[in-house]
Formats: sequence, C-alpha cells, structure tokens
Amino acid sequence: MSGWLARWRLALRIARRDARRHKGRTALVVLMVGLPVLVITAGDTLFRTEDVDATEELSVRLGEADVAVSGESREEISVDPATGIVWAKAAAADPAWSRDEVAGVLPEGSRVVESRNAWLYVGTDGGYARVDAYAEDTADPMIEGRYELLEGRLPERTGEVAVSPQVAEGAAGPGEEIALTRDDVPAEVVGVVRRPFQSGDLVVVPLADAALLSDPLSRFYADVPGGLDWPAVRALNEQGLAVLSREVAQDPPPESAWMTTDPGFSQDSGDAAETAVMALVVASLVLEVVLLAGPAFAVGVRRQRRDLALIGATGGSAGDLRRIVLANGVVLGAGAALGGAAAGIGLAAAAIPVIEARTDQVFGPFDVPVLDVALVVAVGLVAGLAAAWFPARQAARTDVVDALAGRRGQMRTSWRSPVAGLVLSGAGLALVVLGARGTELAVAGGAALLVIGIVTATPWLIGLLAPLASRLPVAGRLAVRDATRNRSRTAPAVAAVMATVAGVTALAIGSASDSAQGQRDYVASAPLGAARVNGMTDMTEADWDAVAAVFERERPGRPVHRLQGNSWTNTDVQDEIAVVADRCAGDLMTCRWVPGTPGVVMTSYGELVVTDAAGLRAISTRGAPDQAYAALDAGRAVVFGGGAVDAAGNIAVAGVEYDGTGGSTLLGTAELPAVEVPLPPAGRQEVDDLPGYVVVPPVLTERLPLPVRTTTLVTGGPDDPVTEAQEERISEALAALPAEAAITVERGWQDDLALARLILIGVGGALVLIATLTATGLALTDARPDFATLAAVGAAPRTRRSMAMASAAVVGGGGALLGVLVGLAPGIAVAYPLTSTNYGTGVDPVLDIPWVVLGAVGIAVPLVAVAVTGVFVRSRLPMARRMT
Repeated sequence: MSGWLARWRLALRIARRDARRHKGRTALVVLMVGLPVLVITAGDTLFRTEDVDATEELSVRLGEADVAVSGESREEISVDPATGIVWAKAAAADPAWSRDEVAGVLPEGSRVVESRNAWLYVGTDGGYARVDAYAEDTADPMIEGRYELLEGRLPERTGEVAVSPQVAEGAAGPGEEIALTRDDVPAEVVGVVRRPFQSGDLVVVPLADAALLSDPLSRFYADVPGGLDWPAVRALNEQGLAVLSREVAQDPPPESAWMTTDPGFSQDSGDAAETAVMALVVASLVLEVVLLAGPAFAVGVRRQRRDLALIGATGGSAGDLRRIVLANGVVLGAGAALGGAAAGIGLAAAAIPVIEARTDQVFGPFDVPVLDVALVVAVGLVAGLAAAWFPARQAARTDVVDALAGRRGQMRTSWRSPVAGLVLSGAGLALVVLGARGTELAVAGGAALLVIGIVTATPWLIGLLAPLASRLPVAGRLAVRDATRNRSRTAPAVAAVMATVAGVTALAIGSASDSAQGQRDYVASAPLGAARVNGMTDMTEADWDAVAAVFERERPGRPVHRLQGNSWTNTDVQDEIAVVADRCAGDLMTCRWVPGTPGVVMTSYGELVVTDAAGLRAISTRGAPDQAYAALDAGRAVVFGGGAVDAAGNIAVAGVEYDGTGGSTLLGTAELPAVEVPLPPAGRQEVDDLPGYVVVPPVLTERLPLPVRTTTLVTGGPDDPVTEAQEERISEALAALPAEAAITVERGWQDDLALARLILIGVGGALVLIATLTATGLALTDARPDFATLAAVGAAPRTRRSMAMASAAVVGGGGALLGVLVGLAPGIAVAYPLTSTNYGTGVDPVLDIPWVVLGAVGIAVPLVAVAVTGVFVRSRLPMARRMT
C-alpha cells in the first residue's frame, strides 16, 4: 500500500507542476469542469434558499408562541404535525371554536391570544384592490417573528394599519391615509411589513378592527407551560382542533401516526421518475464535461510525449505513465470542482439581494446544501478523471523510441469500439421506438443509450471521412487528414457537438410539438381582444347596469353586449330552460336535445343564450353563418345543429325545476320560431365551440317558460381589443361595486415554451461554439510543426487560417449534422406520448419539427464558429525550433 501511495504522490506532484507550467491548457480544463459545477451549485443554492421547509418556517407560523391552534371541526381530523395543515376532516366546526373553549382544552396555565385573517378591499386610484388581511394583537410578544417590519411600526390602535410593499406602492405609504373596505373606512398607514419568506399584497390591522375583514377565520396562539407533546396534540386533533406544536414539529412522528384516512395517491412512482430523470441529467452532464475537456487532456499527452518517454526509458511502467495522466485529471478536476462550488455559493449569495430588490421574490434563510454541493464536487472530480482516462490509456501505450525520436504515432481504432457503439445505438433506438408507445421516461433512457453508442463509435465515424479528403481543396484536405490522424483529440470534440445538438434537437421537437398540441386544443372563450365579465349568481340587473357603466366610462363610445340565460343559484334547486327534440315522445330527460356531432360540443355561455345579432358577432370565436344573424334580426331563434326545429319552423322549449335528488318538475313549455343553422366546421381536435346550443333574440324573452337574467357582459374584439391598461382599470373599478364581478380578456393562445426554446438555442449554441473553437484551437496548437514545415516549403500564410476554418467546419459542421440525425429519433418519439390526448375524437398526437431551431443550432452556429475562427486565427507564426 505504501508503494502505491508513493507512486500516486509522485504522479500528483508531476501533475501539479504540469498544471502550473501550462496555464492555458489548465485554464481551459478548469473552465470546462468548473463552469457546470458553478452553475449547478449556484442554482441549487438559490433553490434551497427559496424553498423554505417546515422547520425554517416554524418561526413564521408560530412567532414566539408554543402552539398555534385552529378550530377546524367538532370531529376527529387528520393534521400534519410538522406544518399544521389539515389533510382530512368530516365537517366544518359548527359552532365555531371560541378563545375560551380553546383555552379550556389546553393545559392549565396556558395563555391564549386570538388572531383573525381573511381579506378586505383597499382603495386605489382606479377603485379597489382585494388583499389578504390579518387582525392581530400587536402588543402581545407572541407576535414577534410572524411579521418582518421593513419600515415604521405595527398598528396599535383602531384606525392604524401596516401594509406590504406592494400595497404601499399601489395604494398608500407610511404617513398617508388609506381607505379600507368599500365603505372607505379611513386608516393611517404606520408601517410597511411582510410575512418572512413570502411576498404578496397584505394589510395588518389591530384586533379591535377585525370587523373590517370579510368572513374572517380565527387562529389561536398560546404559551403552554412545558409545551405540547405528541399525545396531547393527537388528543386535540380528535376534538377537531388543528394544532402546530413547536415541540412536535421539530421532531414530528411518522405519517402513519396521524394520517387516519387513505389520501388516495402515492408519491412513490413520481419520486422514482424524478430520481431517474435526475440520474439521467447527471450522467448527461458528466458525459458533456468529459467530451469538452477530453481534447485538452489528449493534446496535453501529446505535448508530454517526450517527458513520458523519458520516464518510460528510465524504468517507468505503463501503469506509471497512465497514473501521471490520471493525476492531471485529479488535480484539475478537483481544483475546478472546488473552485466552481465556492464561486457558485458566492454568486448565489450575491444574487439574492439583487433578485429581491428587483422582483417580488422573497428568499428564506441562506441555505447551502452541503450534501448536494459535495455530490456536485464529486461529479466534477469524476468528470475530470473520466476526461483523462482515454488519454491516459493512450499514454500507457507510448512507443518510447518513436517519442524520443519526435515521430508521431498513428492512431488505430479498435474494431471493438465501433461494434460496441453500434450495438448500444441499436438498443437505444429500439427503446426509443418502444417508448413512443409508452412514456417520455423510456424515450429519454433510449435517447441516452443512442447518444452514448454514437459517442463510442465517433472515432470510427471520423475515420470514414478519410476517403473524402482527396476531393477537397488543400485546406480541407489538411483538416480532414488532421482530424482522422488525431482522433483522440477530434473525436471528443465532435462527440460533444453531436451530443449537444442531439439533445437540443430532441428537446426542441418535443417542446414544439407540445406547443403545437396546446395551440390545436386551445378553445377561446371569446374573440381575440374581447373582455367578458361574469358575475356571481346573486347579481341583480341593477348590479349589471353598474358593470356596464364601468365599461362605458373606461371605454367610452364602445358597444357593450349583454348576454342573458338560465338563472343558476347556489342551492340544490335549479330552474333551467331546455330544448326538446323534434318528434320525441318520451319524458323530458329522454327528449332533451343537444346537437348531434361526431366530435365534442362545447359552449362558452351555456346551452341557451339570449342576445341580438350584434351580441352573437361579439361572442362568436369563429363566426356564424349570415343566416344566423339574419334570423336574429328577424326575431327568430338560431339553433345550431339538426333535430330540434320542426317542419313548421319552430322549436319547443321547456322550463324545468331540478330538486337536487334526481327529480324534476315541468314548470311550463313554449314554442319559438327558429332557424336551423349547420354546425360550424369542427376544429382540428374535432371540437365544436359554440356560444350556445340555441341563441334567442331579446324580443322572444317574454315567450320563454321561465325568466332569464343577465349572465355576462362583453365588449371589445379583434378590431378594438381591450388593452392591459384598460383591463387593470376596469378590474379596480369593478372591485368598487357592491356585487362580486371579475373581468377576463381573451388574449389568445400563449406559447409558454417559447422562452424555453430560446434558452435552449442559446445554451446549445454556446456549447457548440465552445466545443468547436476549443477543438480548433487545440488542433492548431498541436499542428504547429506541420505549419512550420508548410511555411518552409512555400505555403502561403493564409493556409493556416484556411485550415483552421476547415477544421472548425469538420468539427462543428460534422458534429452538428450527426447530432441532428441522432436527435430526430428521440425527438419524434417523445412527441407521441407527450401530445396524445384522451378527450374528443382528436386523440392523434402532434408532431412539429422546429426547422428554424434546428437550422440555428445545426447550421448557423457552426458557420459562426467557422467565421470566428477565420477572424481570430493568425496567419503567421514564428518558425518552430528544431529539436536535436
């Protein structure tokens, strides 16, 4: 063992000396290994800091109290003891728990303070905004820690309030007066606060002003002598009290001790899939780092050939030579990983205050994930070792005589590598094809095997370029010859480009197909740019008139369309107007008519809609036939689809009362003149999107068997869209009305993955550039003697630049082309399970190949690499010194 340690100690000393002597190559390897470690460490640290766990949040939930109690029920409930979150309860507490009742079930000597929370409206320039509200006994020390005071103080007396930074910016700041509730109750802002580790709109008022809150819920905080242990907490849970105890939360019992019912789901499969995905990501990262750093080690071995040969000539074994090169991987990999981890932690610490200052994001306590960082550092070290492994094997086979004579050996590819690579690729391709009928995870695993197989066979694939050299110009011929002769340097770079482009190709096809499916299946609720206001069931026509007045004030001169329909209530008894099928002799449930279609019929405003022709135009997302508008103008109902209009041109409608138990009562019938209109062409998903099954003109409302009421107001459209500023003003103005009404504006389908694809192009393009330029630079460094010889025999100075550009084309272009071909299969395969749907008749998956993305990464980026090479590579170099 001592001899083994001595040999490794010597190898590490040589590696450390070599790293100091060749600073450029050292910096390159450190960058390749350290940069991914830096990015991952910084991202993980930010994520862990932002992700506040139950232990870290305990001080926010409890403040200085020992326990927090909420009266959820009068029967046994299941409560997570680590968070106090209720998982299962039979019924809400009736009557609600009071402060005295809670104090009565806690141990003797406990002191209980009540807190109430709900929401309320605060006045803004445009009306009102709804915010979270808390009524607290701010004089009690138990509140300490539950709020972070940013400015001023907490409210102490009636008429005082503390607000969050968002409310201070949009409504009123410290020292100013703010209006609370729609009754404009004045209050003085005395402080700016926020909940630790949280952001959002909130206000804090004294407990004496709790009546201002809308339907507040009580929560009780208590100082308990000796705290509450798990049996005491469980006993309170059995009485219907949700309890968060500091003592229990710091060491919670297992889930089986408190989960009294089956939650109905399991996280095991999700955790397994997440673990598999993370393992795949880590393996891909190691592979990419190995491929990017491998050429630098390969060139390092070529530069060390004479030194290694001297060691071999003086008795060094093949193992000693291999150990020296591996020691380079240890020294550079460990140094880069440790430096990258330290820099990543520092970057995260510096980024947190900047992010909090520029956004609403709030982080928790700075949390360095030690185990994660140690794992990332270990992965970086392994990546450095793996990058040095194949050059180390090459060094172990150094021919001492050739190396001392200055002759460069010829690399020969073993038949085992291409065979193994093709076998792996075939297995991966088969798994990809099978995974297309199953899950995305199987496709990902097959894609990994496919890429690894091609990486293994890359040296052999590069050798296939040799016959093409004779047909190329001088620069191209030299570049191809250099690539095939020095495959230990070229193959990792080509493989790195290939793996990157393959990954980008697969992900781009998958995301583009997912977006295409989303666009295909998207059903607009209104024409593009139209705003609709839907109200609560208790809104009166006077309330709707007030909403219409808001529209007219914010958008003067624009038409506002009123839609009426069935009057729904929040009770079990419901009245509805239904259409009866023509020539149907059964009961109403049997004869109730709906449009017959091979697909799925969706309505945006209910089965029966009352509006005029202008209103129908305003709500039709794909338009309606001219005969529909003409029918409404003529006072006739419009029926979409056949089977309802009789031979006389009428439809039968019935007023029905449903009692909530399955029974129904016929309240009346009526006949209306109607026109049958064919269903519009179904969308690609075979879904008919209609404003309603039947559209009735307002002149016929008196003939309906039941009264109708306003359900929606609509304004705007493609020619006069409601802007975001108008939407915000209308929303604030609606909040000032007594009735509960909300505005939604149809903005059309939004591609949520567009930004991700841009990032994918940027990251993939950067990796392709790095791999191509690195390999080209190393090739130029390695080929200096050849250029010196060419210059000596009369080659033009531009030959070096031309060959460098040709080398970049071989590495970048060849790797990118191979990557696109390799990535097509998993990309197409993953699109099938990703975009399959299970509703309607349009279950066919969607395939969308983003040729722009593939062209950018597969063609444009390699061309940029060639151009950059041509700009920055020098044509003339000093004559190489001859070694004697």
